[in-house]
Amino acid sequence: MPKTNEKDAYFFSHDCNARNDPKILALRSIYGAEGYGVYFMLIEILREQPEYKLPITKYIWNTLAMQMQMEASKLEQIITDCCTEFSDGGNNTLLVNDGEYLYSASLLRRMGKVDDISKLRREAAKKRWENQPCKVSDGSEDSNGDANAEQKVSKEKERKENQSKAKQSKAKEKKEKETIFSDFAGEDAEMLAALRGFEEMRVKIKKPMTDRAKKLMLTELRKLSEDREEQIAILDQSVKRSWAGVFALKDDRGYQQPRGGRQQASTGEKMGALRNLHDAFSGEGER
Repeated sequence: MPKTNEKDAYFFSHDCNARNDPKILALRSIYGAEGYGVYFMLIEILREQPEYKLPITKYIWNTLAMQMQMEASKLEQIITDCCTEFSDGGNNTLLVNDGEYLYSASLLRRMGKVDDISKLRREAAKKRWENQPCKVSDGSEDSNGDANAEQKVSKEKERKENQSKAKQSKAKEKKEKETIFSDFAGEDAEMLAALRGFEEMRVKIKKPMTDRAKKLMLTELRKLSEDREEQIAILDQSVKRSWAGVFALKDDRGYQQPRGGRQQASTGEKMGALRNLHDAFSGEGER
């Protein structure tokens, strides 16, 4: 059964020179533009019917007259003449009234072709889907197959682009985080390893470092010592003892000051000594 849906509800073939058709000319010669309007309004109404036919009921003329805003008796006369008087000289009249339905033979022919084309397109779409790796599991027909396929491709493309952006964002974030330490370490791989080890320790003790915390720690590290080996030892000391900060080396590490090193205890060393006393009395020895 032909169906009228939102997509094709507004279509039916209408010749641009229909006004010059002999049957239409006969209609116009009697009823003028009013008859012409009644005829094509009725064709539009027929186009909306499931079988393109209008059942003839007791109140059909009143119903149509209400839609066309005219007297029911005059409307009935125009349509009756379209069914009996306005022909091509043979049996082909503008409209047909078979006692049960009112219809247009011309509209039936035209819409029959349209319905055949639509059916072929649906069948072709169904075959395409059946040949796809991901076909519709319930076997239902999808007249919008191409549109759905394009939509799936578009969504998959969007998903991959989002994944790529997320990876790039994480990589950029990771690079930015490493820049502070890598800039400080330069080409010194041992120093970079010590800095990363300190950062990992901070994460383990649930005190992750912000970029500002890294910069402050490096500033303090420079104050404690300008010697690279001593700086690495200071970092290792904090990692071993799970200290959140950096402090002067403890004497029990046996670290020897390099030649030319500072002989007088710095402020950082004094703070380290105070920290040692605190650990001794609080029982926070080496962990």
